[in-house]
Amino acid sequence: MGDAERAQRTGEAVLDGILAGFAVLVAGWLGMGALAALAHYSTGFHDLLAASDSPWASGLLVGAERSEPAGQAVLDYALSLLNLVVAGALWWSGPRGAVTRLLAIGLVTTAGAVNLQAHASVKVVESALGVNTNWWHVMLLHGVGGVAYVLALVLFPTGRLDRIGPTSWLARSAVGVSVVGVLALLALSTAEYPHTISFVIFFGVLVPVVGVIVQRHHARTAPTPQMRRESRLLGAALAVALIVLALLGVVTAVLWSLGTPGLLLFDPTAHQPGRPFDEPLAVVFWPARLIFAVIPCALVVVTRRTRPWVTEHLFSRASAHAVVIAVTGSAALVVLAVVQQVAGQALAIAAAAVAAGALFLPVRDHTERLVDRLFFGRRPPPSVVLEQVADVSGGREHPDLAGLAEVVARGLGASYCELRLHGVEEGFRWPPDLAELPEQVVLPVHHGGAEVGAVVVDRTSAIDVPGQRDRLLADLVDILGPVLHNSRLGLELEEQLRTALLRAEEIAASRRQATADMDAERRALERNLHDGAQHHLVALRMSVGLVEHAIRQGRPDSARERLDHLLAQLDGTRRVLADTAAGVFPVTLADHGLAAALAREFDVAESTVVLDLDDVVTSRRYPLEVETAVYFTCLEAANNAFKHAPGATVTVRIHDDYRGLSFSVADDGPGFDTGGDDSGHGLHNLADRASAVGGRLAVRSAPQQGTVVAGFIPL
Repeated sequence: MGDAERAQRTGEAVLDGILAGFAVLVAGWLGMGALAALAHYSTGFHDLLAASDSPWASGLLVGAERSEPAGQAVLDYALSLLNLVVAGALWWSGPRGAVTRLLAIGLVTTAGAVNLQAHASVKVVESALGVNTNWWHVMLLHGVGGVAYVLALVLFPTGRLDRIGPTSWLARSAVGVSVVGVLALLALSTAEYPHTISFVIFFGVLVPVVGVIVQRHHARTAPTPQMRRESRLLGAALAVALIVLALLGVVTAVLWSLGTPGLLLFDPTAHQPGRPFDEPLAVVFWPARLIFAVIPCALVVVTRRTRPWVTEHLFSRASAHAVVIAVTGSAALVVLAVVQQVAGQALAIAAAAVAAGALFLPVRDHTERLVDRLFFGRRPPPSVVLEQVADVSGGREHPDLAGLAEVVARGLGASYCELRLHGVEEGFRWPPDLAELPEQVVLPVHHGGAEVGAVVVDRTSAIDVPGQRDRLLADLVDILGPVLHNSRLGLELEEQLRTALLRAEEIAASRRQATADMDAERRALERNLHDGAQHHLVALRMSVGLVEHAIRQGRPDSARERLDHLLAQLDGTRRVLADTAAGVFPVTLADHGLAAALAREFDVAESTVVLDLDDVVTSRRYPLEVETAVYFTCLEAANNAFKHAPGATVTVRIHDDYRGLSFSVADDGPGFDTGGDDSGHGLHNLADRASAVGGRLAVRSAPQQGTVVAGFIPL
């Protein structure tokens, strides 16, 4: 375990200990308040305490004097119990980190801090022990609870205290006012100061403002898309809470100015000499307490990694319903109060109902747009989106499908969009560098009754989209039908054109290759005539010269023998010419291989050629093109030696090593200067033969040092 992990676990253990201590403290605090209320409303329990000599009994009787009305006390304890239940569920099943623990601490402490009945505990302890706990009550419950709650919102979702970067002047001013307001409220929260007002201002205004500003910053700068989504959702939920509470505050002011009854609640912390305990904050105080307990539930929900689109839909719909209920209900209350002053109650109720009904639909439509903007960002109106789609897809032969995907994505508020065409492997995506999302919706696109493609977007922008967005999605799918159909036809036509051009190029290349092959065959036939038949013709010429020499010397018997050899040579030359003219290799080379063919050729010629073939060459067959190249190269090299070095000894060596086949033809003739340009056409033919099979050829010669033609063909 590293130092960082050990420090993190130590910090979490400390927070768990603080939470446990506050849970015990708040349980005792709420218990004393409940006993004080019981002493106020139960005559038997009151008499039992009065008969006791315990200082705690007398303290409970003193606290009973500031008890809430029974109905208000029941609602107060119900909301405090909700705080404790949410805190326990948050600690038990929420993400185990500093944010969760801080929220649990904030919920537990404020369960006692804002419970108006529990404030009777201050008088109970003071009467029983003679100790004034006002300061400790404010610091431990109000101060720690408020700071823990705000700190949790600031740390979420990264768990780190990031600095809020430069924003607009309004955002900077709001942060400054919030910080100063928190310090001022903590400093002024005493037993004589109305805690209902401080709670409404602190948790109804300052906490949502700070949370919205911080989460808006985190929604842009959080390290992962999941964290940015969580910050966006929590910030939107806080913004909706701020809107609802601000609206309820305005309604409270209007109703108070009209003198409407039902706004007062009993606040024992508001009593001063000559001033009653009642505060006109019932319309704001109780919803603020409920929202204060619900926000941590929202935070737990947004951190769930499963089905995030369901979470976003749930948040957006719940927020929209809350705003609609708040607006229509507030309007109904105002109409009811106004009409009730000039007419009867029955007419006022009817007017309030009519007002609520008339406002419901327009308020719902406007609220849905507002909530969509809060949760999913700014999106163009559906009419503008359809216009943009028409502009991108019309007025050109080939629509820009990648640009069209971007228009659809921005119109739906999607982070990913892909247009797919049937028969086309690659889709058209926006953004182009974004991989396919695991959670996606595939919407088939039809044209003429047949499916021509599909639109793929993330689930958030396509599942349960309300109102106009739902209609926009259907309209987009409809309008994309002919666009994708025409695009597919255009792409198919382009593909057919490319195929036709490719085939035409292949035909042209085939014709060029056929011509080149014919030229190569003619050149090969020329080389074969030169390298094969010419060798035999030279041998014939030498034999004729020997016959002529024998006749001149008067040796008829020797001349007759030479003529017999000459006839045999003529038969061999005829066979070579026939084989060459027929375009085939020598029969011996094709049937028996390189060693046998060379031995036969040089034995027939009766030339002064020495064959040096290793055992591998005499026993192995090589690829026919390799044997052919070596065979004709050796023949032409020997023929060159016969022509330019008559009577010289010619040695033909062929060896097989692990790399390939090496060969050489050497003579001890006069040699020549290889630096000149009179090397002849024959040597070029030799080089061509070797290079045709991937080999190489070198000629080494010098005056009076003979000539060596050496080559190597890799195998």
